[in-house]
Amino acid sequence: MRKFAALILLFFICANCAFCQNEISFIYINGSNTNDEKNKLWFFDGVAKFHSVLVKKINSDEFMSKKLLKDGAYTIKDEPSYLFWGDLSKYQIEKLNDDINILKRTSPRLAQFTRRFISMCFHDAIWISKFQNMVPVLDMLQQKVIEAHKNGDRVVILGYSAGTFVTYQYFLLKLPSVDIGKMVKELDVSGQEGEFAKINKQKTCLDALFRAEILTYNMTGGLVANPNKELLAQNLSKIDDYTKCYCAPEETISGVVNYASPIPLFYSDLSDPKYKISQINTLAYKYIIENDIFYLNVNYADDPLGIPSSKNLNLVQTKEIIKSEIKSAGGFYYDKSDVASPRPFFAAHTSYWATANKFSKTIVEGFKQGYNYFYGINQNNGD
Repeated sequence: MRKFAALILLFFICANCAFCQNEISFIYINGSNTNDEKNKLWFFDGVAKFHSVLVKKINSDEFMSKKLLKDGAYTIKDEPSYLFWGDLSKYQIEKLNDDINILKRTSPRLAQFTRRFISMCFHDAIWISKFQNMVPVLDMLQQKVIEAHKNGDRVVILGYSAGTFVTYQYFLLKLPSVDIGKMVKELDVSGQEGEFAKINKQKTCLDALFRAEILTYNMTGGLVANPNKELLAQNLSKIDDYTKCYCAPEETISGVVNYASPIPLFYSDLSDPKYKISQINTLAYKYIIENDIFYLNVNYADDPLGIPSSKNLNLVQTKEIIKSEIKSAGGFYYDKSDVASPRPFFAAHTSYWATANKFSKTIVEGFKQGYNYFYGINQNNGD
């Protein structure tokens, strides 16, 4: 009787699991000038209200349900997840305020106001763009991604303003797109080819190679191998452990939505003809396309700090620029910066969450347009 009851229980468990759905966690990253409580609350409250609207828009759209939610295999978590780094630069902001106040009595009020406004807006953007400040934030994001992976879930990362620098660097440093053996051709290995050849089929990410002290930058910004042969061989043998710890887990990242993004002010982009594309940039774009990941940049057209990330390219044009064969698997990148904000231009940069319906609709439209444009699909006919 007990065995029969156990079988019945097992049957119901299996039946229920047949209807189980994994989840997609939306991780929101703040921008600059969120150091005080007022602006911190503005970020959390704004995202909380916006997220519920975005989820409804995605769930009600047939194309998004098919592509992002994999025909109902995934659901979006009702509650947003946050990556907040605004308080990490608190000490520097306080020091900056003290420096600005030195001129308080001698500087005209308008000049003082402008000085403070510019300083508060751009300080954090400059601060987070520095590598030593970026690394701890990337580690915070990596922890959230690993937690999702352990639960069998996926993530979409949404970066706002200077928070887009975090998503950009996460993709360059954390995606396991690097074939160590092939990288030998790009590196100064100084007679150490044999050590790399032992694991020439190993896939890892740039961050793991940095943490293992296998690679470093030289004075001109090029990547070079560790000249210490003994340490190089020792750490190469442990690359699997470094990869598991520091690289994005496979099939966990669904995509990125960057918005109000000033990335081109700080970083070069793929389609700039004067920019020599590095091997890492190339591998990151290739990885996105081949692993069904979307990279979407959405700006209001009248946002003075929202700058298009690049001229939109399709798959054929991307192959020509990268000069490599790409096995297309649904991934794409796309910029949509052609929709005006309902607010005046001077308030457009902070209007995204407050205009939740229009912004959510723009994201959904950008996803559909981006996929169809990248793969050359007639949008009237679908796919």
